Amino acid sequence: MTIDPITFVDTSSGDDACVLVRVVGDSVGLVLSLRTDGDIEVFMAAEELDRVIGALQQARVAMRREGNGMTGPS
Repeated sequence: MTIDPITFVDTSSGDDACVLVRVVGDSVGLVLSLRTDGDIEVFMAAEELDRVIGALQQARVAMRREGNGMTGPS
């Protein structure tokens, strides 16, 4: 199963970027891609996926505290 890609502009390089997520058996594949700088794909089990989700949620909370990134869904 492949989830719809998330496309955006990388705030560091200005390059077009994409995140892809796919489920393969009991693993989740995560692809990070920059148009001009290649791709990386890693696979993880559910426990690591939960840790990644938790880290992203912590980062979002920190951005809100600092007054950054106040637009978009929560």
